[in-house]
Amino acid sequence: MNTLGLNLPKFPGNLPWYMFDIYNLQLITSITIPLGEINDTKEIFLSETPIPGKNFAPISPGGNGNRKISFTLPVIMRNNSVGNMLLLKQFDLLRNQAQGFLGIRKAGQFNPNPKVLYSWGTGSVPLIYYVAKCEMKHTSNMVNQLGNPQHSLIDIELVLDETNLLYKAEEMFRNLAAVAGMALNLTNVVNNHISGRAPF
Repeated sequence: MNTLGLNLPKFPGNLPWYMFDIYNLQLITSITIPLGEINDTKEIFLSETPIPGKNFAPISPGGNGNRKISFTLPVIMRNNSVGNMLLLKQFDLLRNQAQGFLGIRKAGQFNPNPKVLYSWGTGSVPLIYYVAKCEMKHTSNMVNQLGNPQHSLIDIELVLDETNLLYKAEEMFRNLAAVAGMALNLTNVVNNHISGRAPF
């Protein structure tokens, strides 16, 4: 059924998993995708204030936390020479001070850690994130003849930079998409109710 006249095009393939290291000018991509779930969290702070004699504790909004994206990416490269070492070094740049493309800028005391452009699997426009975690686990029984790993798991946690101008685009997209989502979901509910079809 073509709901609301949305004629979505069919694509010949999927956009591969990707992340762009802004400060080091590195496009990080992989033939694999994150394992299991991509966690997308944003804490909401509420303060409950107990008052003697009341049957409830009044709630005061205390603001919100940062949006955090976390996932585990398998990095696999089975060969007898470098293994997946070259791919791992791209991730290694994310947990060291930014040095620019080919390391032409020497890391110093106040050099920032890299930020990345990311959107895959989040339902958002591409946004700028701080890299809060980049940990590697290497599978010990998948090491090649030269001792290089061939299978590794990369644990990533990203924290959204809401001060970046791209976040304004996300705010506009969020509001417009929410209205479109309301209309789309309402139409689907009415059509399913009229036709008597199961929702799934």
